[in-house]
Amino acid sequence: MGEDPVTGLPNLLALITDLQGPPKTDRLAIAGFEVRNVESINREFGQAEGDRVIQVIADTLVKATADLGIEGSQVYRIGGDQFCVLLPGLSHADDLVEYLRMKGMLGKVRHAVVACSCVNKDLEDAFLEVWPLLIDALESQAGARGTQMKRLARVLVGKVRETIELLKVSRKLAYTDDISGLPNQRAARHLIGEYLAKRMDTEGPLGLLFADGDNLKVYNDNLGYAGGNEMIRRLGNLISSETSPGELVARWLSGDEFMIILPGAGKKEAMERAQSICRAVEAQTAQWVYPVTISVGVVSAPEDGTDLETLITKLEKANARAKKFGKNRACAI
Repeated sequence: MGEDPVTGLPNLLALITDLQGPPKTDRLAIAGFEVRNVESINREFGQAEGDRVIQVIADTLVKATADLGIEGSQVYRIGGDQFCVLLPGLSHADDLVEYLRMKGMLGKVRHAVVACSCVNKDLEDAFLEVWPLLIDALESQAGARGTQMKRLARVLVGKVRETIELLKVSRKLAYTDDISGLPNQRAARHLIGEYLAKRMDTEGPLGLLFADGDNLKVYNDNLGYAGGNEMIRRLGNLISSETSPGELVARWLSGDEFMIILPGAGKKEAMERAQSICRAVEAQTAQWVYPVTISVGVVSAPEDGTDLETLITKLEKANARAKKFGKNRACAI
């Protein structure tokens, strides 16, 4: 679904997907290219010849980014005779245009480049800021204001914006627990897996705490499930208040289970944090209608394992040990 069938390049859907997440650079440059006279070629020589011209342009753009060694760039065919190249900075865009000029390609395409600052912006927001400017520049070269191209381009921008907003909403729903408002198990598993695969070598060990409340049944039995859910929300907020920036608290599978992710924490530090959180929960819920305590299982990667499932299995065993030894405590395997 994300691949253009003619060129094999990522298409508009792939572009929208790739725009999710933080920028990899402080500056974003977007180079837009519109192949000249494709409609005329299709009419005179047939669709196959038009597709051949499109393929030549696609191959040239890909080869250009490779020959110039522009890391983090990506070429997209966004439909018809239009291509988009995301580039990490305006200087790379200038290099790309100069490369195409030297290859004699600028006579075959109209081009425009727009750049903006990505500081304090999502990549998708930066893209939507500069994309209409890019379309304006291409239209000016083509002398096509008021034509079908302009109308189509504006519709395209609207569709991109609408799709990104829908993706934001669906992403939030997919990764947020509806009771606590915290990230859910899916979000936690994704973050842990990403850290184990990509970040542990450079950022150090990963501490994981599996906290399970000891008092939910009392709330459900005496205050009903609404009262139990309110306790879960309050407990999640309390645990979150005991963490630092860069750490994450997620609601786990059910009930008052929480996963606490501590990047950079070895086994000793993770155990100390778990004990501290146990004490904080006991002290700060002393005046609740029913005081709350938690039992916490503790592991750290790579000491206790380097894959997600092994770590989760050990966490569950450690948590069960904390329950067995009297609750309101932290235990490791």
